[in-house]
Amino acid sequence: MLESIIQSSKIELGKKLAENGVASSQMEDVFGLAKDSILSNFKSSATGGDLDGILNLFNGKQSISGSPLVKNIISDYAGQLISKLGFSTNTAKSISSIAIPFIMNMINKETPDAGIPDNDLLSMLGSSAFAGGKNNVLGKLKNLF
Repeated sequence: MLESIIQSSKIELGKKLAENGVASSQMEDVFGLAKDSILSNFKSSATGGDLDGILNLFNGKQSISGSPLVKNIISDYAGQLISKLGFSTNTAKSISSIAIPFIMNMINKETPDAGIPDNDLLSMLGSSAFAGGKNNVLGKLKNLF
């Protein structure tokens, strides 16, 4: 799901990012880092015991703008843009403050009104980083319900 959301957002979000200093030659890397930052922060949050933070975000119990998880993703993404792509601090902050909320809103639009069933969250995100045994994130999610 995350991959398809990023693909579908490239035109609209790409225009906004171009207005904020992203060259067309950098777009693929910028979108790739966004995906990596989102997945890495979800994994860290989940394996750190904050499954509620993830579930509340996607089940409408917490706003995107008020989510500590989203704030962490924005910060991490800005750091990646600076260290890996050489953006200035101000440009990286601007890009991350636009891209991450945009992508998270797109994810929420794909979420059913009743929320995400426990076993669907990880498959929606499409990350093998969450796969594994009973102590993995999916196993922990299933144990919550």
